[in-house]
Amino acid sequence: MNLKYKRLASNTFLFAIANMGTKLLQFFLVPLYTYTLTKSQYGIMDLFLTTLNMLLPIFALSIADAVFRYTMERNASHDILSNGFIITTIGSVIVLLCIPIFKIMKIPYAGYFAIILSLLLYLSLFQNYARAANYEKVFALSGVINAIILGSLNVLLMVFLHLGIRGYVYSLLFANLCTVLYLFIATNAINNLNVSKLSLFEMKKLLRYSVPLIPNAFAWWFTNDANRYFILFFVGATGNGLYAVASKIPSLLNMVYNIFAQAWQISAVEEFNSEDSSKFYSNILNISIFILMIVSCILLTFIKPFIWFFMEHSYYSSWKFVAYLLLASVFSNISAFLGTIFLAAKATNKIMTTTVIGMITNVVFNLILIPQFGVNGAGIGSCLGFMVVCLIRINIVNKNYMKIRINKKNIYMLVLFFGIMLINFGISSLIYSTVLDILVVLIILLINLKNLKSIIFAILKKEKNLKGKD
Repeated sequence: MNLKYKRLASNTFLFAIANMGTKLLQFFLVPLYTYTLTKSQYGIMDLFLTTLNMLLPIFALSIADAVFRYTMERNASHDILSNGFIITTIGSVIVLLCIPIFKIMKIPYAGYFAIILSLLLYLSLFQNYARAANYEKVFALSGVINAIILGSLNVLLMVFLHLGIRGYVYSLLFANLCTVLYLFIATNAINNLNVSKLSLFEMKKLLRYSVPLIPNAFAWWFTNDANRYFILFFVGATGNGLYAVASKIPSLLNMVYNIFAQAWQISAVEEFNSEDSSKFYSNILNISIFILMIVSCILLTFIKPFIWFFMEHSYYSSWKFVAYLLLASVFSNISAFLGTIFLAAKATNKIMTTTVIGMITNVVFNLILIPQFGVNGAGIGSCLGFMVVCLIRINIVNKNYMKIRINKKNIYMLVLFFGIMLINFGISSLIYSTVLDILVVLIILLINLKNLKSIIFAILKKEKNLKGKD
């Protein structure tokens, strides 16, 4: 296998270890949450996490992304981590000072919320530093540690001690604290952090890169998660609880892609100026779309039986909201892939502007569609918002950086995805709809088998050519 593809595959496998534990655990703990919490309580817990994700890039100033990008430079020094750490610490202090404001905002458990948010600032910093500074194994183990502690405490505090949402909050706080301490020690941060390395010039350089990512992160969150607030307003807490359960299914798709994305960011930076960057990026994008669509179709096929057998029956109707959320997730991940090209080019302003356009699109459609179609209106709004971001980004990339070619068969898969969606909505029988869905998935695999083989052959052929030159 070509070295660049081999490195990408190796990093993806390693980062899968780091993420798989936490992400899979979060998914498989959903039945535990549905049995220990009411729909309203589950909706409140989901809003707690959503608000954390919203505020994280704002207080962190997205500095972890800048630390990652500049640590990837060949001549990078420990100045990057030291200056990034100071900026993160300032953000952490501000978070703690904002506890009275969080209480006014009626955020549940405001004090614990602030501590968890503060810990997440450091967690993001050290994880990004670990990825870029060749501490990949440390990064991987940090995910395993976080998953084990979070899962164990969830069971203890929520099932045996019956602490409900408070038990989840305690679990989240302690798991993140332990993970931050592990990363601090394992990355040798105590020796790499140096007060004498502090520099206003370095801080400004990091902030010039990261500041455009703050509104981008907020807009990305808004396009992805703010639907919950619209649902809460137009439909109510119960609708938000059903939406929260439905969104866990697409979170599996996001989990698969995010594992790959962490490895891809490294390759995207390393190969940005290579001679065959256009072909390399196009190959990886087409493989990504193929996998995203296959996973989406499989998830949509088994969504009805999964919810019926593994979740409390009052949540069964949440399957109706999964399809559009899956499609939104596909477009979201494709636009994130295209966004790495801007990160590699250090053109973070383009990331910001395109995401803001997507956010505005999402808000407009949420206001129009949620009152008309209820919870499904939120999924459709997200889908349209991310689709707009995809179209704009690929246009900018093709005009300014490289030519990205998308295989037409990936478009056909999108049509077949809608076929599965219509089967699910049109046939009430659990058995009949599942059988028909499986048949459609098999057709998709047969159509794209030759396509996938050709891509793999092209990669292997490239390797042989390189060996021949040596």
